[in-house]
Amino acid sequence: MTALGIAILIIGTSVLFAALGVVFVRRSMHGHVGKGHNDVLVPLFLTAGTLYAVLLGFLVIAVWENYGAAKDNAAEEASTLTTLYRQTNGMPATEQQSLRTLIREYTEDVVSKEWPIQAQTGGASPLARKALGDMYRAFSTMKPAVASSSISVAFLQTLNNVADDRNRRTLQANEHLSPILWLGLLIGGIIVVGMTFLLYMEQTWPHVLGSGLMAALIGTLLFMTFLLNTPFSGPMALSAESFEHSLVVYHSVDQGN
Repeated sequence: MTALGIAILIIGTSVLFAALGVVFVRRSMHGHVGKGHNDVLVPLFLTAGTLYAVLLGFLVIAVWENYGAAKDNAAEEASTLTTLYRQTNGMPATEQQSLRTLIREYTEDVVSKEWPIQAQTGGASPLARKALGDMYRAFSTMKPAVASSSISVAFLQTLNNVADDRNRRTLQANEHLSPILWLGLLIGGIIVVGMTFLLYMEQTWPHVLGSGLMAALIGTLLFMTFLLNTPFSGPMALSAESFEHSLVVYHSVDQGN
């Protein structure tokens, strides 16, 4: 489903619930509202609304920060790969060609194999994992004189950074809000919007409008939380564009640039 479809579903359902709820409760309460009704209800409504606003605002910020962290980490991994590729320039021809082939295989596996797996299941590609492991194995088979050079030592440190970024990315692909939190958000939203049904206003349409606007705001924030909850899947899923750019840089390095 597209982002527009999800927005219509979540926000539209929230507004419809508010509008129908106001009309139904007003009919049920007609003639049963006493003096001071709003004086008792409004403080309760404000307390419930404040508590819910704190919870919802905190979770929106939390998922946005997680989404941004996942985006930055993927970009950092791709950027570190280009540095890793360039660091092979000072190595002997045999080691250079072998490592460049493995780096390219790893990057291509991330783009074509691992990214779809992350979007579907949050898992990782065995091929990409093997390509990364092969880099370590290739390094371990180097001649001592080559492995101990300053270029090789720097290469190994950069490779460790790539491995760290990859591990972080695979963990982020599985991060999402707990079902308990989603239950709390839904129940809290229903309670807060439901309390607007009990407020008394002389005219029906301002009551429906006020309740509908509050429901639309809550629905919008829930929509944002839903989209940002899973950085690697859904309508706002992160793309592998940074890794595709790395492949372009590899070609440029091969041309001597």
